[in-house]
Amino acid sequence: MTSLVSRINSYYDGLSKADQKISDFLIENIDTAARLSIQDFALATSVSTATISRYAKKIGFDSFQELKLAIHATDTDQKQSDDFFSELSIKDSYKEILSKSFNSNISSLDATLHLISEADLKKTMTVLLKAQTIGFFGLGGSNTIASLAFHKFIRMPLKTVYHQDFHYQQMLATKLSKKDCAFVISHTGRNKDTLRLVEILKKHHVPVIAITSFANSPLANQADVALVSVSEEISFRPEAVASTVSQISLLDAIFMMYGMKQQDKTESTIKDIRETIKASRL
Repeated sequence: MTSLVSRINSYYDGLSKADQKISDFLIENIDTAARLSIQDFALATSVSTATISRYAKKIGFDSFQELKLAIHATDTDQKQSDDFFSELSIKDSYKEILSKSFNSNISSLDATLHLISEADLKKTMTVLLKAQTIGFFGLGGSNTIASLAFHKFIRMPLKTVYHQDFHYQQMLATKLSKKDCAFVISHTGRNKDTLRLVEILKKHHVPVIAITSFANSPLANQADVALVSVSEEISFRPEAVASTVSQISLLDAIFMMYGMKQQDKTESTIKDIRETIKASRL
């Protein structure tokens, strides 16, 4: 699956019917769409050229021409990596299954890398570097990702909070303020309890950084910053599970960004923690 198709899918649910029609046409004709003019697109999808132009901007491009360049790049990349999200077969060897699983993760990471902009990362770091306390929130499978992020950031020179239970998470959210920040993680960005946490956080003016796979989800729309990860469902492996790799890697990169910006303070904290952990080993 290419980064462009993944990007379209991440916006799809929040698009109008006309825009979804353009999306469907584009995905079905990705190998020939780069040769079409904006008038050809409009004719093929029964919409106006203005609608096509607005559509390009809705999915994150500055213009239709920029979208066409992305389509062309997608067509080229697809010829080189058609099997990145290959379906598993009962005839596959164990090594082939391993290879397909690894390739799907590589493709997810690459698509996520191309989808997240420098501006998104700057916004994230602006919020994070001002925070006195950072909270990690997530439910279901996203709770595991929140836990891993907490485990990393507890090494940083700022207060870090997390709990696996939803009711405890509500209490933690209530205690945060505008001087803090919160990472809220949800694959769909539509979980009612997750959105309840966002409601509590926003009530207390806490800056929210969302990590989700859907750019037009309620979570992404309500967050101060939305970081969109990309994944694709393959046999025996739900899309939500596949997104875990991208989201963990994204949080790991943010951890390193923060560490580099706070290097003077971070080094001593990490050293103290290492010494403490070292004392517990044989």
